[in-house]
Parts: sequence; C-alpha cells; structure tokens
Amino acid sequence: MSKPVIWALFDSGNGCYKQTVEAYFKETFEIFSIGLDRENKHDHFISLDLANYGELFGDGRLFERLDQLPPPTIVLASPPCESWSNATNIRDGSIYWKRPVVRNLFGESRTDDFALVTKREFYKKTMHWVSNPNYTRVLFSRINGELCALNTVRIIERYRPKIFVIENPSYGKLWRYYRHVLNFAGIKNIVCYNDYDETFSQKPTCFYSNVNLNLKVAQYKQSAFTISSSKKAKERGQKVISGYNKRSNIPLVLIKELLEHCLFHLEKTKG
Repeated sequence: MSKPVIWALFDSGNGCYKQTVEAYFKETFEIFSIGLDRENKHDHFISLDLANYGELFGDGRLFERLDQLPPPTIVLASPPCESWSNATNIRDGSIYWKRPVVRNLFGESRTDDFALVTKREFYKKTMHWVSNPNYTRVLFSRINGELCALNTVRIIERYRPKIFVIENPSYGKLWRYYRHVLNFAGIKNIVCYNDYDETFSQKPTCFYSNVNLNLKVAQYKQSAFTISSSKKAKERGQKVISGYNKRSNIPLVLIKELLEHCLFHLEKTKG
C-alpha cells in the first residue's frame, strides 16, 4: 500500500516539515518539500517559485512541474508572512495594507476591503526609525506575499488534498484576506511555539486547516513576540533572531503532533 503523500510548500529554508517526517514518520509519509531558499543554504527541496505569475504570459511551469509529482494527501504550507504581519502596523492597517476610507454625508469610515500599499511619502514618514527605508522593497514584498497566498489556495483547490494546513502568525492579515477576498474557509488552530519548545519565543501562530487539529490551547505567558526591526526590538529588550530561515523555524514537536492528528483524521475517513 502506498504511503500518504505530503506536499510541504515553502519548506525550502531549514525544512522543518521534512525534518519532522524524517525523524518521526519516515515509514508513514512520503514528503516533497517545494519552494525557494532565500539564503541559498539547502537543496532538500524541489526548486519552484510559488509566487509564479507566468500564466499571464503563457508560462505554465508552476502546475506543469507539480503535475509530475504524486498527488498530495496532505498539503502543508508556510507562505511568507512579512506583508501580512502585525509587526509593521499603522493606523487602519500596516505599511503593506491600508484600509480604504469611504467618505459620505456622515463623514468618513473604514471598509473591510484591502487597499493598495501606503503612499511613498506616508511610508517614509511612518518608517522614520528605519535607516534608508526602501519603498520599492515594500511593494515587492506585498506582491510576493499576495501571490504566494493566492497560489497556495490555487494548489489546494486544484489537487484537492484530504487535509490542508496553512501556517502564519495568528494575528496576521492573511486570514482576513482568505476569508473576505478569496472566500477560502478554514478552521483556525492557534498555538504558542514556546508551549511546545521553550527555546522558541511565544510567537502566537495559526494553523489554518479544513480539520480541527486539536493542538494545545495557546497559553499567553508573555507579551506577543513581534519584530519590526532589529534596532526597535533591541530597544524593547526583545530577543532578535537573525536570518530568514531561523525566523521561519517551527518546533518539530509541534509539527509531530500536527501530523499525528492528520493521521487520525485520515484513518477516521478511510473507506
């Protein structure tokens, strides 16, 4: 009997999903890590740009490559969170997403819609604490974040895994985008990383899924952990994690428990 297949999207940094399967579920699952390593340190994954928008120009390489893989039983995804995070919050949004203002006879009100990024002038004024603020980088990060989020949903809808799990900060704006823009429903399974591994920060995190994963109830033992810049974090006495891959790490014991619950659901739905 063939093993259930896991597609681990964006598992191309330190490969926490793959590490967990190899440590605890080597005989249970077959896993394919997919994405790009921003730090160019690893080669355990299938190199594929999940922010690809080449279909606009007749380039179908994203799905052509994925079509060659065994279809997924489970899709795990950790799309980049920068443009969705609350770490850069400003009034009525963040530096990436500002809620539109609607003017009527009774004054002004904010909508639940997503707007374009903030104006260049406003960005520079708001980000005065950042040395050499790069507005172009903000635009690229916003576009990359939205494409990764969109393509994650497209992959799930195209290949119809029995279980999907999407990981991102619990208070990020990704969940509103999925619900109100893409109409993509899921269950919010919220945990704190240091409830699983004390070497991690609290980092309240959501695992958005089509099943209830029965993870530990989040215990908020300290102030929410956010980093908007190394300088600002140091001023607040926060621990600074250097390197994109390290900041993206997930406790392996948490992933182990998540996959155990996935196995339970697969067994429950057999036949």
